[in-house]
Amino acid sequence: MLLTPGPVEVPHHVALEGATRMISHRSGQFSALYRELLADLCRLLEVEEPPVLFPGSGTGALDALCQNLLSPGDRVISLSCGAFGHRFREIALRRGVDVIPLDVPWGEGIGPDLVAQAIRANRDTRAVLITHNETSTGVLNPIELVTEVIPDDVLVLVDAVSSVGAVPCLPSKWRVDGLATSSQKGLMCPPGLGMVWLSPRGWERAAQVSCPTYSLDLKLYRLHRERAMETPYTPPVSLYFQLARALKDILSHPKETWWRDRRRFSRGLCAALEALGLSPLVKDPSLRSPGVTAIVGEEGLCKGIRKSLAQMGLQVASGQGDVKDRLVRIAHYTPMGWPELSMICGTVWKAMVEMGMRPEMDRVMEAALVEMEG
Repeated sequence: MLLTPGPVEVPHHVALEGATRMISHRSGQFSALYRELLADLCRLLEVEEPPVLFPGSGTGALDALCQNLLSPGDRVISLSCGAFGHRFREIALRRGVDVIPLDVPWGEGIGPDLVAQAIRANRDTRAVLITHNETSTGVLNPIELVTEVIPDDVLVLVDAVSSVGAVPCLPSKWRVDGLATSSQKGLMCPPGLGMVWLSPRGWERAAQVSCPTYSLDLKLYRLHRERAMETPYTPPVSLYFQLARALKDILSHPKETWWRDRRRFSRGLCAALEALGLSPLVKDPSLRSPGVTAIVGEEGLCKGIRKSLAQMGLQVASGQGDVKDRLVRIAHYTPMGWPELSMICGTVWKAMVEMGMRPEMDRVMEAALVEMEG
């Protein structure tokens, strides 16, 4: 079972959609698929303006944000609490902007007070960059609180690559101007689709910026969509079929129920792992990601757990950067319940026993049950 933070385990019926007979991207059939897909994405994000879809990864979507909304010389505050916050910053730097870095220790979140202070010190700021769900650490930043302290004349650009689908992500309601995501995490599809949503203010800014790349020119995509419900060049059609099916699954019941189930599983897993004597990297439960849980420990312990899990068929991830060898990251984006939680925790327990430890399994499952049913 694939339990990495991306790609994630793709539900079987979603994977099968990739075998749908190929259609022309200049046909009425494709336009109907495209229209339905965009409508469901608008429902998920609770927005009126559809996002732009294009071939690429989450990194490509972040690149598209920077290429279309920033110009060389713009002053940008880059907020980071992990590896992907740093990557967003690197992408912006390659656009030639003047970056003001603002970092917090890995495992901690970015609060509004810190952001307000940075903006007061840099009043000529053009944009703020922030990651919603930092999969390198398992932190979920409170975007809806951070945006409240950002002035209206400062663009808010959000890396939502690993949050859309797994948690509430409401860019219009939260006064976000540019949001980037992709297909292979919370949307439970294979990699290959990048997505960018812009607010009216974001589109106004994009009209003023000369995008240096043809393939990531969001204005070109919008033009073709409005003119004929098409894309400017060949899209990954099979992924459109798969994403359409995954969205139907997510939207087949109230979104709040879907998001609640992700949170419940995360709480149950954290409680069980703590009962095993392991330590979540994110100490504040309110900042823990519903999509990925990071456990921190000694290098030998983490390496041993990852190795034992792999031998038993569960593929998890190590850390990144300076904590690469001292983390075990377990993703839980796809629908999971008590059977999957029992399998994961039982396998971790067996891995620890094989390393000479004797964790008490009885209270482990009791702790998980309390959190999942609470």
